[in-house]
Amino acid sequence: MSNNMILILDFSGSQSQSIARKVRGERVYCEVVPYTVSIDVVREKNPRGIMMIGNPRDISDDTPGGCAQAVYQLGVPVLAIGSAALLLARDMGARLLGPVMEKRTAQISFAPSPLFKGLGDTDRYFDRVDALELPEGFSAIASGSGLTAAFACEERGLYGLQFFPEQNDPDGLAVIHNFAIDICGCEPTWSMEAFIERELKHIRETVGNGRALLAISGGVDSSVCAALMHRAIGRQLICLHVDTGLMRKGETAMVEKMFKQHMDMNLICVDASERFLQKLKGVTDPEKKRKIIGEEFIRVFEEEALKLGKIDFLVQGTIYPDVIESFGVDGTSVKAHHNVGGLPEKIGFEAIIEPVRELFKDEVRAVGTALGLPAELIHRQPFPGPGLAVRTLGEVNREKLDILREADAIFREEIAAAGLDKRIWQYFVVLLDVRSTGVRKGSRSYDYAVALRAINSIDAMSATVYRLPYDLLERVTARITTEVEGINRVVYDITGKPPATIEWE
Repeated sequence: MSNNMILILDFSGSQSQSIARKVRGERVYCEVVPYTVSIDVVREKNPRGIMMIGNPRDISDDTPGGCAQAVYQLGVPVLAIGSAALLLARDMGARLLGPVMEKRTAQISFAPSPLFKGLGDTDRYFDRVDALELPEGFSAIASGSGLTAAFACEERGLYGLQFFPEQNDPDGLAVIHNFAIDICGCEPTWSMEAFIERELKHIRETVGNGRALLAISGGVDSSVCAALMHRAIGRQLICLHVDTGLMRKGETAMVEKMFKQHMDMNLICVDASERFLQKLKGVTDPEKKRKIIGEEFIRVFEEEALKLGKIDFLVQGTIYPDVIESFGVDGTSVKAHHNVGGLPEKIGFEAIIEPVRELFKDEVRAVGTALGLPAELIHRQPFPGPGLAVRTLGEVNREKLDILREADAIFREEIAAAGLDKRIWQYFVVLLDVRSTGVRKGSRSYDYAVALRAINSIDAMSATVYRLPYDLLERVTARITTEVEGINRVVYDITGKPPATIEWE
């Protein structure tokens, strides 16, 4: 019997994660793998249906298809989207005639098909539509203005879409629901409650009578890991919080209060701020800062762990987007993800436990809520691993960090007071490595400038500027320049990603 899941083959499709989240939103479990994965892996996963996702691009006779040809022979429904739809058409013998429309909307009519059950004729946005002569056995199931927007061989359960359904909500959800549940026969059983029950059992079976160690930063991922592990094994879990001196205002105190006092966790807090600041002295290059912080964190972590006696397991807050980003479509690694910058070699862990490895960020938050973590912790903003070091341009020292901490705290207070804290994905202050002249208390000042940044994003791959109200900007500026010694100028960063990155360093 097939597993109750959908498998997504990623053909370098930036939409793969978004579609995967939508599938899970229909309470159907799904996984994302590169299209180069072995067909044996696909058979082992034994999904009830397969989705192939590819960015709009040219498909030729030479375009590699990975395991796609073998996938068509598995006898399970296949939904190919974007350039993957053209790949499906090519592999079935279609003649591809090239693009006829790009980045436009068009009126589309749907033919009777289980894929489009409940959908009405309407405009659809297309990144790109190619003209094609369909192969034998296939017919158009969505068309308009001479375009073949979707095609299918219903008999074999093969479907191709030249538009991305998740860009056309709420109809997009209907397409995903129809494919996963009606066509593939998946049952909507995926829930965070079921995940928690299963994961608690798995953790207990894995750890047994052993002990586990988790580096906890106070961020969402490590906090939810801590709550899940603590629920499973209690004080067999040891949480280690390293104060690098690069934290936001009140960060360490919040961690100690939440996890040690309120949740009675086995928490150790280490003040290593002086060590980190000494290592960063005189360093201005952003990449060198990151490397120094990562290496020093591992050293501190190893030293503290060795004081604890035998520790059997290392717990990491890896989440599913980290897993997806760690493979490339050609099978190579795109990005390495580890909570502590790598596995400390001196401690001799038996294994790594990654309790939330299967979850997207919104699912991690849902698990945290179900475990009773407070909303202010669950909905904390993303915070870079190197902390305020990458928001302090130039050399990092205690004076500059203290200035930045106070300014950032004021900005966060005012955003919350304006009721915008739940509407903005990320907002923070950057201390610039530049001073300017000003006037303070009737005398000339020569102080730092700071930049305010507020952006919205879904996956951090791109970001748009959140337009802060002008009166809020004036209020924040007045408070920072009045209350924080060392700042006499505030600027507002209105650059999106791209061309800028979210963080300044």
